[in-house]
Amino acid sequence: MKKVLLFYLFLMLFAGIAFSQPTPASSNVKPTTNKSQQSNCNQIIFQKVQRTSVKRGEKVFPEKFEAFVCFSKGQSTYTEESLDILDSVYKIAFDKENNKFYKITIIGYDDAEDLKESNTNLARERAVTIFNYFAGREGTEYIIRRTPSKSFHSCDGETEYIIKYKMPFDFKWENLNQKPQSERSIYGVDLTSKAYILIENNPEECLGKFNDYYYPSQDTTLVSKSLSMLKMPKGALESLTHTKEELNDVMTLQFEEKLSFEEVTKNYNLVPHRRQYIISSGYFVVKSNHQPSYETCKLKDKFSQNITIRLPLEEQQIQARLRFYARTYNPNGTWDYKAVTTTKERDRETKMEAITGSFSAFQLDTIYVGKKIDEKEMRDYFYPAKEGEPGAFQAMGGWLKPYKLDKRGSIVMKKQMQLILRRPVGDAITE
Repeated sequence: MKKVLLFYLFLMLFAGIAFSQPTPASSNVKPTTNKSQQSNCNQIIFQKVQRTSVKRGEKVFPEKFEAFVCFSKGQSTYTEESLDILDSVYKIAFDKENNKFYKITIIGYDDAEDLKESNTNLARERAVTIFNYFAGREGTEYIIRRTPSKSFHSCDGETEYIIKYKMPFDFKWENLNQKPQSERSIYGVDLTSKAYILIENNPEECLGKFNDYYYPSQDTTLVSKSLSMLKMPKGALESLTHTKEELNDVMTLQFEEKLSFEEVTKNYNLVPHRRQYIISSGYFVVKSNHQPSYETCKLKDKFSQNITIRLPLEEQQIQARLRFYARTYNPNGTWDYKAVTTTKERDRETKMEAITGSFSAFQLDTIYVGKKIDEKEMRDYFYPAKEGEPGAFQAMGGWLKPYKLDKRGSIVMKKQMQLILRRPVGDAITE
């Protein structure tokens, strides 16, 4: 009986000792991660991200994630457990549906021991091992990655394709033996005998200067001799996103004006129009070394009317109510010169009035300033003429001219024509 009591007392004492033992210390990794895969000291850490609406069945890939790969003491070859972590990193970062543009950082660490001949290059060799793993998956000396992308081109619209690029990387190694304790861990994870991997989305570095190509590459403003102004915003002629192709980003843009009386009347002509006549009081010529083609561009409506021309008016021209006329395409591909939406503004300092017109990339060519009239109004602007006379041009089955010379050689114009044209150099008489 005494033996039985002693046995039970022994069991109770053992149980008390067992239950009084402390629980294992919890990991000191800060709770900045929302998921981790662990195998002993190997682990992957994901950055916390805000929840966004995702379609059912759609994969979501992180903007950034990190991994720790362990090595045996004194070794630079990874273990089978470490290989599992590397495979997991690869499956996430190199998934065929992953549309991130990842950059990789690899840092190797040694065993935090005093340096000697046998372990001097241990940290570097571990970093090389990790690099070779990812490069070896493609069988190349670099880490090659393929990213599914959608390119938008202002002419062709959106296109799905794969961008193949050499993955940018930072490659480092550090000896820990002289590092303070505060620099020997990341998120509380001891870096001794490990390699650290950082994968982060970085389109700018992956695609370089050819990421998001715009033509022109910046807002452009040109001012002419008469203070006329052309404003062309960034990408007004063409835009292209997510590309590694080498594109011509050198912008040559010319903005010429023919507005003086002498320039206009020397080779005068009416602007073509199907039903009426457009009396020209001058014109601009806008030329670019790269201009979209109406015939080949599919998304013509993507070119908004965001190119503007501002023209200061002379006093008499304000009364004439001049407008801009530009080549405008019809749905069937034909074109006419049509009036462009014009706004008026007055300069606060000079008190001069100006008109501003808005144009699309397809209207860059010759842009006229003038007024639209009916055939019966032609006699209010022009004189009948003969072939070879100064300023004579062919129209309405005969010859017309915008001015004539009196006996003293002074320029004579009809009142309506004098309102439209800029004042000539010298004397001008209204008939």
